[in-house]
Amino acid sequence: MAATTESGSAYQIRSVDRVCDILDTLANSADGVSLKEVAAATSLPKSSAFRYLTALETRHYAERDGETSMYRLGPAFRPQHTRSIEHLAELARPVLEQLRDSTGETINLGLLDGTTIVHSMVVESPKTMRLAARVGERGYVHATALGKAMCAELPPERVRSILDATGLPRFTATTIVDVDEYFAELERVRAQGYAVDDQENQDDGRCVAVIVPGLTFPAGISLSAPASRFKASDVPAVARRLRRASAGLRKRLNA
Repeated sequence: MAATTESGSAYQIRSVDRVCDILDTLANSADGVSLKEVAAATSLPKSSAFRYLTALETRHYAERDGETSMYRLGPAFRPQHTRSIEHLAELARPVLEQLRDSTGETINLGLLDGTTIVHSMVVESPKTMRLAARVGERGYVHATALGKAMCAELPPERVRSILDATGLPRFTATTIVDVDEYFAELERVRAQGYAVDDQENQDDGRCVAVIVPGLTFPAGISLSAPASRFKASDVPAVARRLRRASAGLRKRLNA
């Protein structure tokens, strides 16, 4: 009987270890992980990895993208912020729409979800030529204005852990791919009060972002447009408008 108990206990511990390995794999991914990648990272057969992932999906600890079939951490890891995020989105839409109407450019509301930026609301420019992400689209913190704005407010050790997990892949000739250079960029963001993606995430794309202050989770708003139309000289004025809008949004949240 003792031998059976020890064997059962060992099996249960192995199962827990495998679940933890899977969750670690999902947490360290910027763009999601395929079933094949989960199986390889955890040394599990694909059939076993699929069963674990299905169980985690049922409990909302993992979620699967219906279009790409990629897995990432699920909403069970974000319950403490769910209502706050919903409330922010409700109040943010008219603010974003007013900014869109007054600037003629795309305005975004973004959140830091794990190691990536997720676009939770996108109010698109009416212009034919525009720069617009899709709702739910994710971006790297080192190559986006929203990512820089939020990371500038985070403890350095958390920023470093994010960069360790995602790396700093190059997207354009101007993408920051050096950790020390990125931390220097965050110093500039803190000094000027806004962040800029100057054709770093995609060619001919310029974006400026500010945080929404005083929240219990990192969030920000940004304006994005083709760099050929949104000149670098216009960035400070746009940043001031975003900061005013962000401060107004924070007041509405406190009301």
